[in-house]
Amino acid sequence: MSSPSIDALSEDDGRPPATRDALTVVTGVLDDVVADRMETNRRAARLAAGIVDAIALARRNPFIFTELTGGPASEIAERAVILDVALRLQVTEHEVRNLAHVAETAQQNLPWLWRRALDGFALFSLLETTVTGLLRLAVREDADAEERAAAAEARAIVDAATSEWVVTCTPATFRRRLNTLLDRLDPRSADVRHADALQRRRVMVEDAGDGMAWLSAYLPTIDALAIKRRLTSTAKHVQKDPRETRTRDQIRADLLGAWLRGDGTPTAVRTKIFVTIPVALLAGASTDGDRCGMCGGTAEQARLVGHGPVDPLTAKQLFLDAKAFHRVITDPVRSVILDVDRRSYRPTTAQRDHLILTHGTCARDGCTRLALDADIDHDRPWAHGGLTNARNLRPLCPPDHAARHGTTFAYRSRSDGSVEVTTPTGHVTTQPPPF
Repeated sequence: MSSPSIDALSEDDGRPPATRDALTVVTGVLDDVVADRMETNRRAARLAAGIVDAIALARRNPFIFTELTGGPASEIAERAVILDVALRLQVTEHEVRNLAHVAETAQQNLPWLWRRALDGFALFSLLETTVTGLLRLAVREDADAEERAAAAEARAIVDAATSEWVVTCTPATFRRRLNTLLDRLDPRSADVRHADALQRRRVMVEDAGDGMAWLSAYLPTIDALAIKRRLTSTAKHVQKDPRETRTRDQIRADLLGAWLRGDGTPTAVRTKIFVTIPVALLAGASTDGDRCGMCGGTAEQARLVGHGPVDPLTAKQLFLDAKAFHRVITDPVRSVILDVDRRSYRPTTAQRDHLILTHGTCARDGCTRLALDADIDHDRPWAHGGLTNARNLRPLCPPDHAARHGTTFAYRSRSDGSVEVTTPTGHVTTQPPPF
C-alpha cells in the first residue's frame, strides 16, 4: 500500500494534530531517503558510463598516454587511462575495468535495464549481476546465424524481465528469479555447464585481521563435500583423546592447514614469507609501554610483511621452528652492505630482501600488491647512469613497472622510498599520512 500524500495527511482525518504533523515529517524523511537512493543509483551508472567514454577516447588518441605507435599503442593507452581513473578514484584497476565492462555490456545488450539504472531505479550491483549472468548465454565465435539469433532473443528476454523486476522485487528475489530464468534460457546441457564451471576453479585468500585469513576454494561440489567429510571424520577421531580441548571446528581448520602445508611429508611447503620480529619481543621484554602516539595501540609489533601484524606467541613460534618462513629480526640486513654502487644491473638477493622488508607492498602510492611479487625498478634508469643500490631501487608491481616504462606516466621516488605518480592528464598522487 502506498504511503499517504502530504496533502492527504493535512486533512482532518480524526487523528490529533500532533500525530498528523509527526506522520508528515516521517513521510517526508522517507521520501528523501528514496530520492537519495535513486540519485546514488544514477550517479553509479553515470560514473561507469564516463569510464567507458574515457577508454574510448584514450584508444582513439593513444598519443596522450604513450609515445609508442602502431597496433599496441591503443591497448597501452587503454591500460593507462584505466590506471589514471583508478588513481583519481583511489580504487584498483580491476574495479575500474569491471565498472567499464558492466556499463559497456549493459549498453549493448540490456538497453531497458540500463535505462532503469540511468533513471535511478536499478542498483548497480543488480546490473552487474545481470551482466555476469549473460555470460551463460554467450555463443561460440564459430556460431552460425541461427545460434546468434537465438542468443540475441534470449538476451532480449532477460532485458525485458529484469527491467520490470528491478522496480518491483527485492535484490534477493531479483537474483533468484534471474537465476531461474537463465537456467531456462541456457542452451547448454547440465553436464556442459558443469564442465564450463569446472574451468573456473580456483583458490582465494582474504585477509580477516588479527593475524587471520579466510582460505576458500571454488571446486566441484562432490569434492568439497568429500573434503568436509574427511575433515569431520578425522576430527571426530582426534576428539576421542581425553586430553583434546579443541572444538571440532578448530580441529578441522588445523587439519586443513596441516594437510595443505604438507607437514611431515617430503613435499612440505617451502614458500618464502617474510616476518619482521622486534628484538625486544624475542627477548621476552614487554612492549606494552611502547604506545602509538596516534591511536594509543602498541607501536612495535611482529608483522607478516605486506599482510599485517601477528600476535607475539605466533611470531616467536615462527622464529623458532617454522622452516617455511624466512626468519628475520627487525632491521635484519644492516650487517649486509646494500648501498655500494654495483656495476651490475640486477640487484643482489640481500638488496631485494631489504626492499621487500622496507616497503611490504609496491612502492607506488595506494598500490597494495605485495613487494614479494614485484619487479625491482631503478628510479634513475640503469641506461641513464642509474646505480643499482638501495637508494635508487624501489619495488614496482608488474602493471606499474610496465606503465612506468611504456607510458608517459611520471614515477618519482620520495625521500622515504614511496613513489609519487603524475599522470599525463595532470593528476598527482598523494601519500597518506603516517599511521
